[in-house]
Amino acid sequence: MQQSHDPFIRGFLSNKQEATDFFIGSLPEKITTLLQLEKIELTKESFIGKEHEESRTDLLYKVPLKSGSSAYIYLLFEHKSYYDPKIFTQLLEYLSKIYSWQTENQEEFTIVIPFVFYHGEKGWDLGNELQDSFPLEAIPKELHRYIPNFPIQLFELKSKGEPFQTSNHALRLYMRLIQIIRDIPDDFKIRLRDIYISLREEKDFAKRIEILRNLLEYLNRARTDAEIYSEKEIIQGIEVEYMNVLDKIREEGKVEGKLEGELKKALETAQKMQKEGESLQKIIQYSGLSEDQLQENGIL
Repeated sequence: MQQSHDPFIRGFLSNKQEATDFFIGSLPEKITTLLQLEKIELTKESFIGKEHEESRTDLLYKVPLKSGSSAYIYLLFEHKSYYDPKIFTQLLEYLSKIYSWQTENQEEFTIVIPFVFYHGEKGWDLGNELQDSFPLEAIPKELHRYIPNFPIQLFELKSKGEPFQTSNHALRLYMRLIQIIRDIPDDFKIRLRDIYISLREEKDFAKRIEILRNLLEYLNRARTDAEIYSEKEIIQGIEVEYMNVLDKIREEGKVEGKLEGELKKALETAQKMQKEGESLQKIIQYSGLSEDQLQENGIL
């Protein structure tokens, strides 16, 4: 199964309004004043190797500068409950890939802002730039100039910290669920109910149901005890309409699970045939997958 956090994070931060409001709420004002965030665009590029796909999500945005040029924001979301001490060297690798991608797709380099979104249980103490990874006191100052360096924009979402502040209701609830997702059951139940109650503030019923659906899908992926938080007594008394959509979401989840299983089996078949040197036409015929599907899943 795809990592539990990835579809949720990628889903709401692929939305232009949510992405705009997220960066407005997380970047320093001295940076946001330079950016035209209302014109932000998400690229389709990812620079994470397969060995880190289960623990990270990356998103690359292009945003115009008010000066007339443009910049990129590279958002790296750490899924793990603890940070990886090698993150700076891995970020260096990702940035190198991005700049190489730029040289292949445009005439000149465009600045990239490395943005790390961390919500691990262990507090971040790795510093805010690559140079912090070096024992500078043991290195002669004359040699410091040879140390590769770049800063990161760190956003740490602490479980026991303050909720993310934004006027975007959907974004506020999504961020809150990420924040509490690893809480012990008793605490999680109380905080989750608060999220459901806050959801009533959304006046557009269709939007309210969309938000609920996204919250529940993430909950079901991210917690092994998710079922107990979908029980009627937790939601009952908050809003009757939730109950109908819960049944529908559960039913869709069964169908989605079946389709995911069928896709996985087809991909395994295609991968095996590709390794055995079978023709593309034969792979498509026996796996039932299209050429686009084969490309999207890295088989072609």
